[in-house]
Amino acid sequence: MNYYQFEVTDFLEDDYFKAWVYGATPEMNIFWNEFLIQYPEKSDMITNAKSILLQIKWELENEFPGEITVENMLASIQGQMHKSPTRILYRWLSISAAAAVLIFSISWFLKPEIQRNTSTYKKLIAHSQTKLIEKTNTTDKPEFIVLPDSSLIVLHPKSSISYAMDFEKDNKREVYLSGEAFFNVKKNPDKPFFVYANELITKVLGTSFLIKAFDHDKDVEVAVKTGKVSVFTRADQDAEKNLSSASLTGVIITPNQKVMFSRQELKIKKLLVDTPEIIASTILPAPMLKFQDEKVSQIFSNLEQTYGIDIVYDEELLGKCLLTASFTNENLYEKIDMICKGIEAKYEVEGAQVVITGRGCH
Repeated sequence: MNYYQFEVTDFLEDDYFKAWVYGATPEMNIFWNEFLIQYPEKSDMITNAKSILLQIKWELENEFPGEITVENMLASIQGQMHKSPTRILYRWLSISAAAAVLIFSISWFLKPEIQRNTSTYKKLIAHSQTKLIEKTNTTDKPEFIVLPDSSLIVLHPKSSISYAMDFEKDNKREVYLSGEAFFNVKKNPDKPFFVYANELITKVLGTSFLIKAFDHDKDVEVAVKTGKVSVFTRADQDAEKNLSSASLTGVIITPNQKVMFSRQELKIKKLLVDTPEIIASTILPAPMLKFQDEKVSQIFSNLEQTYGIDIVYDEELLGKCLLTASFTNENLYEKIDMICKGIEAKYEVEGAQVVITGRGCH
């Protein structure tokens, strides 16, 4: 059973899930605990489904005391119908209606704050325990903001940030964001840097990245320029651990990668950025622009190092293909497309990697 694809109504109708809620066995607890560890983004959905089932059970227990089974409820209803059929039928219909309301209102229970409260940023800063400084870009051009630790923020129009007046006092640096901003964070492993943007938390030690998190948007996007970034949700069961850990935990993204967090589905997806750029690093070789009868495996290896991405292909089938090519100002995908045409293959971007398929060279 692919429970990851389940919505709340699916959980409510699933016999194994209901059996776990109403009478968990050790085996069931192990199964669902492992499921939540593997898919922490489903925790809120499961919690709400479990609450609804328990509420329905409570409603039934109050109307039909004793062991709650279909047979018992039917027997109880039939036995009392002779005494007061109208009253009993009305009460049963009332319970059924209440259960129906609970189930059909699940979409409201599960609506993330984008729908129930569009002022997530305001809610976050309202709960801050320290006094905050707020900066808002009311112009039509990006504004540069230098934080007390010398970190740089490029704040885009119609965006706001807030940070503590005593920014460097605690053992962590925290910024709240509404809108879009590019961060170039000064490295300080002893004081992790956190950005709170709607339901998503971004944690870095020192790097540069872009975040898009407007209140009205359905998604939160984090794209890495340099270094490594950790992202996790505020609802993540390991959120407190991720916040206090000295290392980067959660979903890790690197240059030319991004995550898209769906605020409606509560899912995080790791992807490649729309236009991957050459990674600026002295430890990497200069990107090769011309190839003369070069093995495709070597060309792919060069592109992987140059752009910091993974290229997946059948090395036995395609790796020994020879290619002569000359690149100029093409972007990554244009280069890969040229290579694929030269070896009669095709490519697809799947998540955070490029997958090459083809018949091979003869």
